Amino acid sequence: MSTMKALVTAEHQTAEVKDIPIPEPGLKEIRVKVHFVALNLVDSLYVAHPTDKPGRVVGSDIAGVVDKVGNDVVDWNVGDRVAGLLQGATSGNPRPGGFAEYAILEHDLAIRIPPGVSFEEAATFPLCSLTAAQALFIRLELEAPFSSPFKPKRIEWKAPTILVFSAATSVGLFAVELAKLLHTPTGESYRIFATASPKNHDKLLALGVEAVFDYKSPTWPEEVRKASGGISYAVDCISEDKTTAQISQTFVDAGGKVAVIRKSAWNKDGIREGVLPIYSAAWWGLGHEIIYNDEVMPASSIWREFTTAFYKFLSLGSESDHAVFPISGNPVRLMPGGLEGIIRDAFVLLGQGKVRERNPAVQDYAGKDWLRPISAEKLVYSLEPL
Repeated sequence: MSTMKALVTAEHQTAEVKDIPIPEPGLKEIRVKVHFVALNLVDSLYVAHPTDKPGRVVGSDIAGVVDKVGNDVVDWNVGDRVAGLLQGATSGNPRPGGFAEYAILEHDLAIRIPPGVSFEEAATFPLCSLTAAQALFIRLELEAPFSSPFKPKRIEWKAPTILVFSAATSVGLFAVELAKLLHTPTGESYRIFATASPKNHDKLLALGVEAVFDYKSPTWPEEVRKASGGISYAVDCISEDKTTAQISQTFVDAGGKVAVIRKSAWNKDGIREGVLPIYSAAWWGLGHEIIYNDEVMPASSIWREFTTAFYKFLSLGSESDHAVFPISGNPVRLMPGGLEGIIRDAFVLLGQGKVRERNPAVQDYAGKDWLRPISAEKLVYSLEPL
């Protein structure tokens, strides 16, 4: 049996590179020769806090080339460029992750990479762009710029205000990009406000955010409310400790909803009356029953339908230029070392718990610029020799 290199969970809450069998695509599946992978906090988090026995393949975001197609696949050919999302070691289910030389995707849950987009940029999309889309168009019930099975709760005739908290994160950057596509029936753009570290303010203003505030300032909620006249919708891209409660203080008197991205890390105390935090996991969008955060997460056909619609929207490219995605990917920090480098460097940089408890930098990174603190970038690894 042919084997491949893969990053798998190991004893003592760590991971290791092992030789495992190359998977075969099943019915309506494609096999991908993986060229690049992108890192997310969940990848390191569930190595440190495993949900299953050792031996699970790690990794969520991949980009590569279709290597083999399964039965009943008519929309993909060998050689097509593709990106995709896998659950892997983040959940208790038998499907492997993507940090391996080959990975399996369901044919309709794969993103076709436009010709003008690099593998590196494409690898930043699958998990965090879907998370941002679910936050805006499912949980906050805004009208999606593509054909979605979830219909908006109401049509906004006056440009509403949206707050993206920690907008320089991967999810935050995608939330800003998607929010920029929203308009009222009379053509008004939605008003986007954000929080971020001061060093990322200019970047977010250049993306079209109306105003950015330092989330470390004790008065930022007051400043946001004053500048915006009150927030109508919010995405909490950190969802830790008091972030959601602080966000709730920025809302209009009528209140509203906050989309949170982590279930257990944020403090429910102090949330203003009339403001409703709503959590959901991106994995619902893949349509399989899994065990996640020690709970059984049932399969959802409508969430899966949303994912296929969103990934098709990305695959078709921009209306003005089909050679690129309709939204920009995350800035890429290309990391050295392949699969072994993920264990050595990426997991240390990402940490194993809350973002705000993350080490500011790997100790003594002089001469190793790739080990600088993470800020407004996605860690991306090549599985091919550079």
